[in-house]
Amino acid sequence: MSRIVNAGIQLAAIPLILRFLGTQDYSVFAVVTGLLMWFNLADIGLGFSIQNHISLLRVKGGSDTLFLQKIAIFILVIGCLELVIFSVIAPFLQHFLLHKLEVTTPFYLLMLAGDLYMLSALFGVGYRVFFARQQGYFAYLYQTVSYVLGFFLVALCVLLHVNAKLPWVVVAWVLPQALCALIGFLHAMPLGNWLRAADFSMFKTIFKKAWQYGFNALGAAFVLGVDYIIMAQLLNANDITVYNIFNKIFSFMYFGYTAILAAIWPVLAEYYATFSRKAFQKANAMLIRNALAATLYVVGGTCTILLLKGFLLSLFIKTQLMVSGTILILFGFYYITRVWTDTYATAVQSQNKIGFIAATVPIQAVVSVVFLYGFGKWLGLPGIVLGLGLCFLVTGCWMLPVYHYYSLGKLRGS
Repeated sequence: MSRIVNAGIQLAAIPLILRFLGTQDYSVFAVVTGLLMWFNLADIGLGFSIQNHISLLRVKGGSDTLFLQKIAIFILVIGCLELVIFSVIAPFLQHFLLHKLEVTTPFYLLMLAGDLYMLSALFGVGYRVFFARQQGYFAYLYQTVSYVLGFFLVALCVLLHVNAKLPWVVVAWVLPQALCALIGFLHAMPLGNWLRAADFSMFKTIFKKAWQYGFNALGAAFVLGVDYIIMAQLLNANDITVYNIFNKIFSFMYFGYTAILAAIWPVLAEYYATFSRKAFQKANAMLIRNALAATLYVVGGTCTILLLKGFLLSLFIKTQLMVSGTILILFGFYYITRVWTDTYATAVQSQNKIGFIAATVPIQAVVSVVFLYGFGKWLGLPGIVLGLGLCFLVTGCWMLPVYHYYSLGKLRGS
């Protein structure tokens, strides 16, 4: 429910921000905030690695308090290094990303947004701790508060008619996410003795798995996060705005399922940790049931959006933008491929068997860039959406289920 609320708030913020900034500045806002997956790489996979380690401790009846105290200080050190490095290179990256949009932006805009997003990602390790403890409601609460507060601050910017609209809106939207992540981190991590308890050998143990999760996240960024980078080079502000609006609408529909996957991750981890045939059967039945239900849900949602596309556009922007039904059908196709890929990616990662995903990351990354750039240059906006769906269809949509059942077969035979 919290994920759906968060997605709803993001949807409600679009007309507020779009009408305040205008299409040109909004396209820059969409590109900068659309780089979220790249900024999320800041946690270098630590969140997932820590979550799975805590799940194993729970199975063995151990406590996570001392474990978290041993690694907390290293998380903060990594964060400081990342912020310094990114702040140096951000102005150059901003010029590369935005120069073709022909919009004047402050040189520090990407640095400002990126630093805040990176802090959110790193402190988001605390959210993973909550999920491992099966206290995910705390993580969802903090995330929901961050979006509500962000919406309130954006509305305040509009009400006050602030100058330098774009940077103020970016700060208003992103800062609450960083602050709430920090509070959640301090809530989840046992306070005190961080320096005294620091154990680099323990951190190295966690990092051995974390870098693989981080590498997988890098591949996911090429698949899911390269869209805005390529669109900024190929499309105009209007097309970027249309993509942003309808991708947010479909994301609103899909976020409910990502919440389910996040919730069942620790449950799957505990099932697979038992090495029991009965537990494996329960886990697999859970996967199939959820994937089929989500597929039907996406089909129904796509049909509804097709019927209401004109009304939906009128809610977001005063000027009429033309959107073909083909684009919306392609969005539906894309999100169906996401359902099956994300379902089995969750299953594989919950077993800590991420070597296969890491091995296929280069393939997925190359396919994503080639498909999005090639189809985008050829067909424009429809090509971008088509490229996304085809990328999943020819890679993770079938590779991950095949590997998952193969690996379970090996476990049963061992």
